[in-house]
Amino acid sequence: MEVDISKKVNYILKYSLPGLVLLALLCAAGIWFYQQQNNVLTIHDAQITGNLVSTKVKAAGTIEEISVEDGAYVEAGQVIARLQVNVTEEQLKQLQQTVDLAQKNLNTIKAGTTITQPIVSGGGDSSAAQAELARASTNMERMDQLYSLGAISAAKRDAAAADYAAAQAAVHAASQSSVSYQSTLQPSSPEVIRNAELQVKQAKAALEAAKQDSTATEIQAPVAGTIYYTDVTVGTKVKAGQTILNIGDASNIWLEAYIRPEQKTKIRLGQFTSYVVDNHKLQGTVFDIKDPADSEAASNKNTEGAAPEQTDSDKVTLKISLPTNLDFELKPGMKADVQFSIK
Repeated sequence: MEVDISKKVNYILKYSLPGLVLLALLCAAGIWFYQQQNNVLTIHDAQITGNLVSTKVKAAGTIEEISVEDGAYVEAGQVIARLQVNVTEEQLKQLQQTVDLAQKNLNTIKAGTTITQPIVSGGGDSSAAQAELARASTNMERMDQLYSLGAISAAKRDAAAADYAAAQAAVHAASQSSVSYQSTLQPSSPEVIRNAELQVKQAKAALEAAKQDSTATEIQAPVAGTIYYTDVTVGTKVKAGQTILNIGDASNIWLEAYIRPEQKTKIRLGQFTSYVVDNHKLQGTVFDIKDPADSEAASNKNTEGAAPEQTDSDKVTLKISLPTNLDFELKPGMKADVQFSIK
């Protein structure tokens, strides 16, 4: 004999589901009531974090590879990216040629300048003409030297040469005698030598910098910690000194938790708390409390006359100390559940 149980099934389905919902609500209310009675504030999804250290490129170029994932943990010195630098072999050759030319010019200047002076022999009084010729000769040699360094224009050098030619003619006319020439070595001035030495120093510095840039193809992590991506990706053109990644420094870390603004009054600096990280129960104290509303109120105090109204979406940040000398490693990015005993 068949028994029709459909009515019983419908009855059970009709009343069991609301009963389960009611039971869940009662359980949630019981947990809330228990926490209120026992003065416990629980914060979920707290996270270990640390100071961000910028990872910068040493030379201009194009990002060729990023070998770590966002959020990955890296050790100090680990290669995390590769750069294709802009420096070419042809540029290095040109810079080396510049160094060689600057050094050659310095050697020439240090050797001094050979000056040829006329000596007039024979008849009448031509001392004034000879003195003018000596001055013009010295001036012409000086102008030739400055022109070779690029310090004066060709017009000034040509004017000195014309002055020298006129002085020669004057000596010849005054003495109507033969003119002989005597060569002497005149040392370069200290200022000219210093300028030439500076040119050599600058050329060598440019060459050394280019050589260093040409080898800066591997980008290493400056500290151990957790990788945080920026907007730089493979193929991005970067400048020397530009940040491509940030690293949460594992040597300077803390536990960071967030509470609602109305819960701020329940927490104080130095307050003791316990938390669970990676199934390990630990303890620490609150060493910093940051409320965005406080900063906003301070910045607007004199401009609006009063602090802006605080919204429920604002989060108050708690920084909690971590214990030392543990038998396991705490790393940035680890999650934690935090409990506070409150009044």
